[in-house]
Amino acid sequence: MTTQMMGKVEDAKSYMINSKSSRVEMYVAGTRFEIPKEKLANYPGTLLGKMLPKLCKEKGGDISFNRPVEIFKAIHTYFLTDKLHMPLNVCPGQFAEELEFWGVGSELLEPCCLYRFLSFRQQEETSKRFRKNIPTDNLVTSGGYSCRQRLWCIIDNRESSVLAKIYLGFILTFVLLSLASLSLSTVQSLQRKMTICEARDLLFNDNDYDDEVKEYFDNNVDCSKDADIAMMSFLGEYAGYSDADFDEKMAKINRTNPHEVRYFAALKLKKKLKQVKIPDKLTRLQVFDRIDLIVHAVFTVDLILRLLACPSIIMYYKSLLNISDSIVLICGIVGFVLEKNLINFTYETGDLDILIYFQQLRVFRLLRIFQHVAAIKVLAFCFKENFKEILVLLLFLFVGVNFFANFLYFVETDTMKSIPTAWWWGLITMTTVGYGDIYPTSALGRIIGACCAISGVIVLALVIPIFVNNFLALYELAHLLGKEKTGKLKPITLQTLPTKHQDKGI
Repeated sequence: MTTQMMGKVEDAKSYMINSKSSRVEMYVAGTRFEIPKEKLANYPGTLLGKMLPKLCKEKGGDISFNRPVEIFKAIHTYFLTDKLHMPLNVCPGQFAEELEFWGVGSELLEPCCLYRFLSFRQQEETSKRFRKNIPTDNLVTSGGYSCRQRLWCIIDNRESSVLAKIYLGFILTFVLLSLASLSLSTVQSLQRKMTICEARDLLFNDNDYDDEVKEYFDNNVDCSKDADIAMMSFLGEYAGYSDADFDEKMAKINRTNPHEVRYFAALKLKKKLKQVKIPDKLTRLQVFDRIDLIVHAVFTVDLILRLLACPSIIMYYKSLLNISDSIVLICGIVGFVLEKNLINFTYETGDLDILIYFQQLRVFRLLRIFQHVAAIKVLAFCFKENFKEILVLLLFLFVGVNFFANFLYFVETDTMKSIPTAWWWGLITMTTVGYGDIYPTSALGRIIGACCAISGVIVLALVIPIFVNNFLALYELAHLLGKEKTGKLKPITLQTLPTKHQDKGI
């Protein structure tokens, strides 16, 4: 205890000795409380300890405080018993304010109540950071905004007007259509065989064929037919002939007869056509090409509107979602043009395949559309806030996977061909997925597998609820803030049921 503090204690004790009464009488919100002066003298840093000289001079009942009486009961008990507890029916925030008013430190709380108080404090700090990092002024009205600002709020889903909802539904429809086109075009049953013209372009692109064959393909093909059907119609009855059959047939022809000469030339051409190897490849249906063309046109207009209406193009492209959206659109347009002009781009692999790979990023358009939805904001914020917990979860999984996988590798020598294979088994086992593609067969291996599965359940059960609880709390906060901003949050009115005396008119 410092010299200054000891001086205050001595002053308080001197007032206590000189005063006739040994108790201090005071009123809080109309409720009478008595505290021994010797108890208050032990807490000179509190409000009542500092006021002890004045309390000793005043008459009983002259000192009153208009403060919540329920919380002061806990503080009154602290002065009497030296133990501070927080009532269950009191808001921790209000309790903290009263502790500050009465000059009592929150660190004096007993362990049974300290955890609840600190949890509230931590949740309050998280909520403040959430309000700071996630602005709630997304919802705006047309009043006081220019046409450009209003357009930006509509196309970027920053307001809840009818136009914004219609535009959101319109863009969402084309995003889903784009994803469906990309996905369904890879289904083999929804693909078609190459037409004879597509096969001709692919065959003659880099290969040297006889000029007579090229001329025949250029002048005598029906592009609406499949390549196989067209070739069968070209060859006719000679479709099953081999080179030896053609040579034998041609050797019997009398070349001095003009009619035989034309027949000989036709057989020679049929033999050359028979030697043409039609590529056995499948391609997309034309309906998917038309869908992609429409989708690219819609997203191009959407991007132009965004760039014209956004407050700053530099700030716009600081978002990874906006960057990925522009890259996907550019790659899609360039790929569509190359597909129609370069035959190798469509049917063969090469350096330009990266344009096709970038098309898989179309799914990020959904995130860009819903980036202002409360649930997405809360999810992103929770990942940032619980980054340490997520790292702890990954660390536990990493240690557990390596531990059990290494043991199982030496036990299951026939099943586990390598330690990385055992890693895969350990990961799907600890995360309770269990594909069943790899599993132990020996008794000791199954014991190790059971321990691995139980450990995974325990690890997930310990860490994941922390993330889930924060997400639910912040999501409810975001929901309430959104209602408050739009004016949909109405005050709750309580209706009092009439009593028996009121019913009788008494």
